Amino acid sequence: MRYSDDDGGGPIDWDPDDDVVQEASGVTITGAHQAVTRPPDLDAPPEASLDDWSFVRGTSPDAELPHWTEAPTGQVPAVLSREEPPSAGDDPWSSLPAPTWRQDETDWTAQEHGFEPAMLGDEGGTAPVHGDDGRRPWEFDPHEGPPTTAVPIVGAASTTTTTAPRATRVRARARRAPSDGPLAGRAARASGSRDMTAAVVTGLVLLVLVIVAFDVSTVLAAIICAIAVTLGAGEAYSAMRLAGHRPASALGLIAALSLMVASYNKGIAALPLVAALCFFFTFLWYMAGVERADVIDGAATTMLVFIWVGALGAFAGLLLAPSTFPHHDGVHFLLGAIFVTVAYDVGALVAGKLLGRHAMAASISPNKTWEGAVGGAVAAIVVGAAVSAMAPWTMSAALTLGLCAAVLAPLGDLCESMFKRSLGLKDMGRTLPGHGGLLDRLDGLLFVLPATYYVVLSFHLH
Repeated sequence: MRYSDDDGGGPIDWDPDDDVVQEASGVTITGAHQAVTRPPDLDAPPEASLDDWSFVRGTSPDAELPHWTEAPTGQVPAVLSREEPPSAGDDPWSSLPAPTWRQDETDWTAQEHGFEPAMLGDEGGTAPVHGDDGRRPWEFDPHEGPPTTAVPIVGAASTTTTTAPRATRVRARARRAPSDGPLAGRAARASGSRDMTAAVVTGLVLLVLVIVAFDVSTVLAAIICAIAVTLGAGEAYSAMRLAGHRPASALGLIAALSLMVASYNKGIAALPLVAALCFFFTFLWYMAGVERADVIDGAATTMLVFIWVGALGAFAGLLLAPSTFPHHDGVHFLLGAIFVTVAYDVGALVAGKLLGRHAMAASISPNKTWEGAVGGAVAAIVVGAAVSAMAPWTMSAALTLGLCAAVLAPLGDLCESMFKRSLGLKDMGRTLPGHGGLLDRLDGLLFVLPATYYVVLSFHLH
C-alpha cells in the first residue's frame, strides 16, 4: 500500500509482493501535514505504536506558533463558500457549493474583502450593537433583555442569528493600527455633565474646613490628612476590584494609614521601613491564601495604590512632623502646597472652558487642553507669590513652589486619568458632590506634596 502527499511524490513505506498497488488519499487535517504509516509489528509492545507515525520529507513535526509577545494578527476564522461547478444529477442540493474553513494564506487575502472584523467591534466609528453605551464587555444592565446579534458567514446568502446574554457577550475587535496606544479602545464610561454649583460649594466648604482645622492644631491637621489618604486609597482599591483585579485591599489600607502615622512621628525614616514591610506582607498575604488570585496581579495592584496614594500622601505627614518642622511651621508648608494646587485646578478649569482648543493628551483625557494648562500654571505661580506672605515662606521659595505645581499638578491629574481610562471608570468614587471621588481632588496634590517637602529643605525654611 502506498501513501502519497499532495504532489504524489511521497515515499513508499511498504509495498506487498503482489501486483496490486492500492492508492490511499489519507485524511486531510487543516493546519497539519500528511503523514505515512508503517505496517504494524505484532511482536512489538503496545507503547511502541507511537513510533509507527512519521512525517513525510521536507516537513517538521513542530508547529510554528507565533511568540506570545507578538501582537495578534486580527485574522478571524470564517466559513467560506467556494465556487465549484455544479455536478450533474437529480439531487437539488448538489448545485450548492459546500462551505469550507480558511486553510491557505490565499484564503486570508482573497476573502478579506468579504468579511471585515470591525463589523463585530465598536471601534473605528462602527455602530454599537444593541444600544451599546460604551460599557466594558463585562458590564451589563440586569434589566435589559438578551440582545440579538448576527454572525455573518462569508460568501453565504444568509446569516445565522444567535442570542446570548449580555453578561457573557464578547466583543470581537478590529485589529489595531501600529499607531494606536495601549489605551486605544478603552474609553471611559459616559456620564452626565458636572453640577458646577455643587462643585463650587463643595470646594469652598472643604477649603474653609481645612484652613480652620489646620489653624487649630497640628495633630488635628495630621488626623485629617490621614483620613483623606486612607479614604483615597480605599477608592483606588475599590476601583481595582471593580475592574477584576484582586489587591490585598485591607493590607494596603493598613499600610497607608500606618505610614501616615509613622511619618508624622518618626519623619522620613518611616517611609522605607513601612514600604518594605508592606511589600513583604503582601506576598505572605497571597502565600497564606487570604486572597486567592494571581500573585503578580495582586501584589502589583496592592503596591501600586500604596505607593501612589500612601507613599506620596505620607509627605503631608512629613511636612507636619513636629520633629522636623517645629513651631507650627509645617502647617504653613502644607497649606502652601494646597493653595497652589487648588489655584492650578481652578485656573485650568476656567481657562479651558473659555479658551480651550488644543487637546493636551487626547488619548488619555480629551477634556484637558494646553490653554487650560497655561491658565492653571499662571494661577499657580501667582498664588505661589501670595503664599510668601505666610512665614516662614520666602518669595523665592514660594515662586519655586508655584512652578513645581504648574508642572506636577497636571501630571498627577493625567496619571489618575490614565488609571481611570485603563479601568474603564469616569470617577474614582462619589464621595464629593460635583467632584466625584476624594481621590479625584487629591490626584494633583499627591504629586505636589513631595516637591513641597524638598523645596522647603532646599531653601532651608525650617
